[in-house]
Amino acid sequence: MSRSRANKWVTLAVALIGALVAWFSQRDAGKPPPDVQSDNRHKPSPKSADATFDFYLMAMTLHPAFCADGHARSRECTSSNTRPLVIHGLWPERMQPGTYPHDCPAPPLDLDPALALELADMMPGVADGLDRHEWSEHGGCSGLDDDDYFRHALELARHIDAALRAILTTRAGGEVTAGELRGIADMFSPGLGRTLTFHCRTLRDGASRRPYLMEVRQCVDNDGPGGAPGTELACAVVKRRDQGCGQSFLIAEAGTR
Repeated sequence: MSRSRANKWVTLAVALIGALVAWFSQRDAGKPPPDVQSDNRHKPSPKSADATFDFYLMAMTLHPAFCADGHARSRECTSSNTRPLVIHGLWPERMQPGTYPHDCPAPPLDLDPALALELADMMPGVADGLDRHEWSEHGGCSGLDDDDYFRHALELARHIDAALRAILTTRAGGEVTAGELRGIADMFSPGLGRTLTFHCRTLRDGASRRPYLMEVRQCVDNDGPGGAPGTELACAVVKRRDQGCGQSFLIAEAGTR
């Protein structure tokens, strides 16, 4: 090979290498540094085939009834909470009852500090680790990160609380019917009543053997961004109904025995 031809190939090789270096530099220019890339704190939890679901149940507990049902000595029941309704959890559900996804892979719970304070106000069970339990068993299957998961739970919980808090407070110690509660919910937000189910049972520590309201649940579609809660659903459409309440049921008041 002549010297001129060799020089030509060297020149072409150098140009090619320079072009490749420039391309890689441009491709990586917008990437965060490696320590930021490796922080998946706010990335959605990985979904597996077992994590597919059809809708959510937003579960709210009647706190006085919960505390009178064998939990009087728990930390949340010795707190200063005065809310009749508190957050139990936001549950990914399937149409077939009892087949919900659970315990999906998820990073440890690490909420934004301001959000954690808001959550503790509506979820006194945080004092006993309920937030960690709900994230581990249910939240990781939602496909949302922990902050988004609990923000949506808070939004739904506040809506239900605003609709029912007054009647649950004024009728504490008395009885109501599911129809009354649905009527009140519809007055607050038309159509809300049909998205709710009521769940009752007798209290372990209660003197009365009549059923007490233990939980209110709302059916919500997972048609929001990234599988978040979206459209409110009529619970009959997703085969969910009241349980154990009969024609009427009692509303526990603080200190019920």
